[in-house]
Formats: sequence, C-alpha cells, structure tokens
Amino acid sequence: MSKLGFPLFLRPEAKLQNAKRLLEHGKARQGLRQLHTLATSGNEEAQFVLGELYLADKDVPINPGEALRWFQKAAEHGHAQACHKLAQLCYMGLGPASVDRATVFERIPEQGAPDYEGALHWAEKAVDGGDPDGMAMMAHLLMQGPDTLRDPERGRELYRRAAEAGNVQGLYGYGLDLLGAAQNAAEREQGLSYIRRAAQAGLADAELTLGTVLEYEGGKDAQAFEHFMKAAEDDRPAAQMKVGIAYYQGRGVERDVSKAETWLRKAAQGGEVEAIALVGDINLQGDGVSPNFPEAHSWYRRAAESGHAGAAVTLAQLVYNGMGCAADPAEAKRLLHLAASRGNAAAKELLQRFG
Repeated sequence: MSKLGFPLFLRPEAKLQNAKRLLEHGKARQGLRQLHTLATSGNEEAQFVLGELYLADKDVPINPGEALRWFQKAAEHGHAQACHKLAQLCYMGLGPASVDRATVFERIPEQGAPDYEGALHWAEKAVDGGDPDGMAMMAHLLMQGPDTLRDPERGRELYRRAAEAGNVQGLYGYGLDLLGAAQNAAEREQGLSYIRRAAQAGLADAELTLGTVLEYEGGKDAQAFEHFMKAAEDDRPAAQMKVGIAYYQGRGVERDVSKAETWLRKAAQGGEVEAIALVGDINLQGDGVSPNFPEAHSWYRRAAESGHAGAAVTLAQLVYNGMGCAADPAEAKRLLHLAASRGNAAAKELLQRFG
C-alpha cells in the first residue's frame, strides 16, 4: 500500500471507485485525497466528481468557484456531464467569467446575470457528447431563451431525443411542446402522456402542470388537488398556493381554513404575491372568528409593495376608514394612486369619489 491509501498499480478506474467507497463510508479525508490525486493527474471523471462535491456541500464546504474549476478541467477532456454542469452554472450567472472576477481572497464567485450564450456553448458540447441532460438544457435555451438564440425546430428535436432517452426534463419539455401545438384530443393526449411520465419520475413541475390541466377541464378538482399536493410537498410555491386555495374553497378536498392559511403562508414565503394577498383576505374576513386587522394590514401591505393592486385598494379602504388603525386619508390616497398606476379600475373610481 502507498501513503495515499491505495495500491499504486491499480488502474485509474479502480482507484476512482476506491475513492468513492471511502467517501460513502464516511472517510472523507482519505477519499478526497485520492480524488485530488487522480484529478490532478488528469482523470476527467475524478475532476467531475470533485466538481459535484463542491456544489453539493457534502464532504467539503460548498464552493462554486472550485466546482467550476474542476468542471472546466473535465470539460476540456470532453466530459459531457461536466459540460452540462457548466451550462447550468452559466445559466445561473455563475459561469467561468464569474470566477475570473473573484479575487484570491474571494473564493466564492460573484453571481451575475445569466450568460445564455455561454450556457448554449457548453450545452452544445454536452449534446455532442451524447448527454441527455445537455439535450434538454439546449432545447430549453433554443425554445425559451433570448430571441437571438432561438431555434424552435432544433429545440423541439433535442427535446424529443432527450425524451426518448428517458430524461425527465426532456419528457416534460417535449410533452409541453406537444400539448401547446395539439390540434385535437389525440395530439393533446400524446403531450399529456409525456408529462405524466415526467411526473411519475418525480418532477414536481410536471405534477403542477397536470393539476392545472385537470383544474381547467372542470369537474376534476379532487384529481387536480392530488397533483397540486405532490408538487406543493416538493416546495413549489405555485402549487402550495393552489393547495391553499383548494382548502379555503373546499375544491376537491374538505374545506379547512387553518390548512388553507398554512399552505398560503408557505406560498407567500416562496414569493407568490397572490398568496400574500390571500393571507390578508383570510385575516380580514375572520371566517367564524373576529377579523385580525393588524395581520391583515401587514399582509396587504406586503402584497401591495410587491405589485398587487387589489391588495393596495383593500388596504387603502381599511386605512381610510380607520379599520384596525388610525384613519389616514393621505396614506389611503397614496395606496390608491399606487394601484391606479397599475391600471386598477376600482382604485381610479375611489380616487374620484374621495376627491
């Protein structure tokens, strides 16, 4: 045995597996030492594994800069999965350019604006290497990226290839494309079949889409609720809002105001502005108990500041009439002007009435 903890004459593949086993058994120091030795010697798979470790915040502290460095080294050897990771990081504004901006004392690179061209460059290299994740990523960029990059026909073909390879994002993207282009029931069902496969594979966005489709079909609230709940439990704010509304209205599930508020608060924390306003509604209406004006004010103000014109109008009326606070006509008018500037007709009418 060598001082590194593995026989010197093992093949690189065996050394890599040995390093992975050490990590799996909690021997992080030995495993990382072996990975670094292999990666430094040019082993592309070890370089990729190191990159993933630095992104996962497992065994080593999270460090996107180090992750990028190792992904780039692996990508230079043609490692398709590393190319896909670089595409993702460029899309997030954490591509190689952000590493160049980091100083020696700043190990975490600064997140910038998405680098769509960089993402497309690396995604194409991943596609060249046959990586299904890269196919789905490139398809997304070609179909939903900036206008200068769009090529829907090629994107559609890449989604199809990714879907045929069983890639979850490929199944979802291809299904959405087919659903959007469907001209009859058979074509619509074909699109939904791909989305169902993505949902069965655990993709929360697919569950949310299926729930939304069933909701709009009408008469299928219970089925829609099941899909929304699966996505909500996977921390999708839009689905959490749907679950909250379902509980509040008793759509597809027994009405439960307490559960409704719980889920709407989760959605609000995730940035769903409509959910913020709805929590205000629940506290204002009381629903069997006295209204909680301070809570209602707080939630409506948050919603108004986030651009919800309806919440601004409701809060203006509460403030104008001194409901739960001292009457403040000037603040009420400010809120109405805010809502009117967003095109709210009720706010414009109230402004004329208040004079």
